Amino acid sequence: MDFKSIPQHLAIKTRRSSYLIVSILLLLHLLPILIFKYFPTQDGFSHLYNAHVLKSYHNVENYQLRNVYDLRLTLFPNWTSHLLLALLMHIFPPLICEKILLIMCISLIPLSLFYFLHGVHPEATSSPGQNVFGLVGFIYAYNYLLHMGFYNFTLSISLFFFTLGYWCRHQWLQPPNNLGGKKLSLLYLLIAATYFTHYQSFALLLLAITFLTIFSSLYTVGRNGDNKSDDWWLGSKIKPILVFLGLMLPFYLLMLSYYLDRRESEGTYRSFEQLTNYFLSMKSLVAFRDDHILVGQILLAVFGIAFLFTVINRVQKIGQSVMGKAGGKLFWPQVLRPEDVFLLMALMLTAMYYKLPWANYGGGWINDRVHLYIFLVLLPFFDLGDYSSLRRKSSPNWPAYYRTILGGIIISLSLWHLGLNCQTYARLNEDLTNAMPAPGQLSAHTILASQPGEWNGWADALAQTPKYVEPFGHLECYLALENNVAYLDNYEATTDHFPIRFKNRDLPADYLLLWRTQYQQAADLESQYDLMAENSYNRLYQRKKAKPDALLWSKNQKTVSIQFDFGGGQVTSANQPEYPSIVVTTDSRYVDGGYGWVTETARYPFVKTVSRSEGHQQNQDQDGIWSLEASVFRVALPNGQYRVTSTFSSVEERPIRIELVANGEKKIEKLSIGSEAHTSRYQITVVDQRLTQLIYTSSLQKGWVWLACEIERIQWPTE
Repeated sequence: MDFKSIPQHLAIKTRRSSYLIVSILLLLHLLPILIFKYFPTQDGFSHLYNAHVLKSYHNVENYQLRNVYDLRLTLFPNWTSHLLLALLMHIFPPLICEKILLIMCISLIPLSLFYFLHGVHPEATSSPGQNVFGLVGFIYAYNYLLHMGFYNFTLSISLFFFTLGYWCRHQWLQPPNNLGGKKLSLLYLLIAATYFTHYQSFALLLLAITFLTIFSSLYTVGRNGDNKSDDWWLGSKIKPILVFLGLMLPFYLLMLSYYLDRRESEGTYRSFEQLTNYFLSMKSLVAFRDDHILVGQILLAVFGIAFLFTVINRVQKIGQSVMGKAGGKLFWPQVLRPEDVFLLMALMLTAMYYKLPWANYGGGWINDRVHLYIFLVLLPFFDLGDYSSLRRKSSPNWPAYYRTILGGIIISLSLWHLGLNCQTYARLNEDLTNAMPAPGQLSAHTILASQPGEWNGWADALAQTPKYVEPFGHLECYLALENNVAYLDNYEATTDHFPIRFKNRDLPADYLLLWRTQYQQAADLESQYDLMAENSYNRLYQRKKAKPDALLWSKNQKTVSIQFDFGGGQVTSANQPEYPSIVVTTDSRYVDGGYGWVTETARYPFVKTVSRSEGHQQNQDQDGIWSLEASVFRVALPNGQYRVTSTFSSVEERPIRIELVANGEKKIEKLSIGSEAHTSRYQITVVDQRLTQLIYTSSLQKGWVWLACEIERIQWPTE
């Protein structure tokens, strides 16, 4: 038997056991996402809705979305989750898209921590010693800010540690310019991805990389330098640091530019007592119930014990270094470990936690975000002996069973934390199911509002008002996801750090969701709204529609046809003087019960002389309205069957292709129109006393011209 191969076999067995444990924990921590229909968050439904708007905005039929919103397609942070959700929505339903995103958020945090710790201690891969602290990632995966629905920030946590781990793999205790072209390009890509995911993690990442670069370089030079020399830090020895910092200069400028653009004169600060209570209660892990505080405090005690053991080890090693190994070398590299830099970083983050405002720079929850990083950055500082014994034989080790106990405690805390969350999810899913308005009740391309805009009410199944997180805050957004409904109380569209902005928030709402705390206002709504549906949490109202103008549409008066003249010219042979003729201009806005343009798109008057051959009738002007954009023209009219005759033309001599959708039905498709007037007809049955016509051209940069529209009633509804 080859006894030399025993340690290698044990290492392989240990590695396989570690992978199995991590895989099982990953599966267990993803089960809540797969089991429960709704993942209760405060802003999750809002992010889903705005990603849907982003995905559907340029669909020409979604005119109400374009009426209410503008897109903010600039290079700013907070993009990643919206872009991922919008892309996924081309394949999956919204809730499935959210689940995929949540799986990424939850699974990547522990994986990035393992990667980070391995980057600092690559020689500890085969043992569960130092990397046992990667298990802490399972506890932090279900953090407070995830339940707030801060998906971008949660993703940025894993990007932070993947990037820092990548830096450590290639720069840790190496010259600062050690990165080649490909490695530097990948580092740039990771840093840029962090910026587009969340600014605060991006800023902390730049500070961390800068601090690590300077410390690592000085430590390496100092460890190999001579304490009798006074110029060890000059000349070529500091030049590599400057080169690396120069390579990072574009990101420094980006960080500074965003900060200067967003800084405010005053921020919102929490008191020292509030911050200390939050810090010691580990409330960055607490979402709905205070039960999680005990889990966090036990974890804090584990960190304290690990810190104590590390200090004991450090005292022993310092004595050995000073007494026997300093020689002619500089003193401080013999006293400090490279990993001590992470203690300094944790102390720096703690100072920032107490110093920074809670809200400023265009955002909030700043202290909460910093708190999440303090202990995760500290993890490589803890000395469990595995990695150091490979490099320094005199280094004391923790007994193996100590590390096993430590891993067991962390796993137990993560499962306890997960179990408490699952209990809460089960109860809140009952509440969310009861509170969720039935999707599909809203007509397509309409407008929704809610009272109040955000609601933090009593959860019946939970038997309390959820603490810290409001799971009902943006429930209406899920209702608005159906049928491309524009939502007027969309908080994201009121800020400048999301890709959606309000263009027109003053439009009347077709539907109103009233939460039960506002039921006393129901009597005031009855004159304008009809109750459509209700549940134990809210009521859904629909705005009453004004009846069609009786002077235009009257069965007794035998009014069966009406002519809309877009500009005042006599343009079609279908005109019949005995029927009403109405001139429509670019400013004729729709008034309920009447007629007019629904959209805010740009339209222009159109006047063109029709060429005629010599000896024939004289020239005739075509008066109409033209635009390069899709526009919607609506007419209120009695239910029944109608024949619609429209006359179109083209702005240019070249032909265009006209598309027209009436009440959601494609009635004119790719109709080729030249500069001469062209008449087209279709029939439609009106059932909701409205005829809504959407006109656009499928040819880019070629404007349509609408000259006239006649609506002729051909059948009265059966009475």
